Amino acid sequence: MARRVDAVVIGGGAMGTAAAHRLARRGRETVLFERFEVGHARGSSGGPTRIFRLSYHHPDYVRMARRALEAWRELEDLAGERLLHTTGGLDVGTGGRETAAALRAAGVPFRYLDPGEVRERWPALRLPGGEEVFVQEDGGVVMAERTVRAQARLAAAAGATVLEGTPAEALRPAGEGVEVLAAGEVYRAPVAVVCAGPWAGPLLRGAGVQLPLTPSLEQVTYFQLHRPSPLPTVIDWVPDRVRTPYAVPDPEQPGTFKVALHMSGPPVDPDAGPFHPDPERVEAVTAYAAERFAPHRATGRTETCLYTNAPDEDFVLDRVGPLVIGSPCSGHGFKFTPLVGEILAALATGDRPPPFPRSRFSASRPSLRTAGDPG
Repeated sequence: MARRVDAVVIGGGAMGTAAAHRLARRGRETVLFERFEVGHARGSSGGPTRIFRLSYHHPDYVRMARRALEAWRELEDLAGERLLHTTGGLDVGTGGRETAAALRAAGVPFRYLDPGEVRERWPALRLPGGEEVFVQEDGGVVMAERTVRAQARLAAAAGATVLEGTPAEALRPAGEGVEVLAAGEVYRAPVAVVCAGPWAGPLLRGAGVQLPLTPSLEQVTYFQLHRPSPLPTVIDWVPDRVRTPYAVPDPEQPGTFKVALHMSGPPVDPDAGPFHPDPERVEAVTAYAAERFAPHRATGRTETCLYTNAPDEDFVLDRVGPLVIGSPCSGHGFKFTPLVGEILAALATGDRPPPFPRSRFSASRPSLRTAGDPG
């Protein structure tokens, strides 16, 4: 006999735990399925840190990030712990002019700095003279794994059932709702929120929703300054945002920072891998760190994670029948976590979601049409 609940959430990473928390707070009987354990490093939400920034290439994202900042502070109050450190965020290079224009359009302040100002405030940074650089003071660092665990804890405290080590084996329509098969049991609900990251595509296909979501294997490499010093987040914008280098400090381990190249990894099967780091990318970020930072050492630690990429790099946040799709795609979604959780819960319950660009994130937008779709 099927167990009937108000909502099921598939995926216990950042977005799934955020959605489950918000649904449970609305009084919905919610079951969250997590194929591994909460806080694992096999998907897209592992590791200690993620960047937070208001600086974005389009005002839509700037406005959403500003709302997300408010949501982070609310989440911190509920969790009773620090989840977001404000460090200031630097945008470097002429490629940053697009983000500067978007900040202006959204009415968000920022300030261009000369090399002397950068050296005085962050003496461990090495920026060539004449380089365009601006600071947006709200930039910072999210404590990623801590956030996922906090949201799962809050969801459970609000009444959600969190099932770890329980992958959703099948998702299918059932009457006016959905049916989920997991661990030999059947769960029925009026709505399912799919936040399964790189596993979302196959699950959605099984339920009749085709989306061109491609997992890729990304990586970050860690370094340690010889003399610990405050650091901001740094994005070295290049004209093509793919392979943009960026650096994220760990404010709770002074002098530690990680460097990566955005969207530089190959497509990957989230179950089969391979999951080992790419030595060429380690070499590339090591060379970058040598140019941009004071004397430091490599810690010997490189972590891999999975992106879920949409062709246009925009998110998919939408409801299709009884399915709510939560895919903040292409590696730049974590900073929006508590806001996305509220959006997904509102889509699931029929409430009015917080303002966000719905057409931009629609599952039926033209850029997401697959090869077999009619024109």
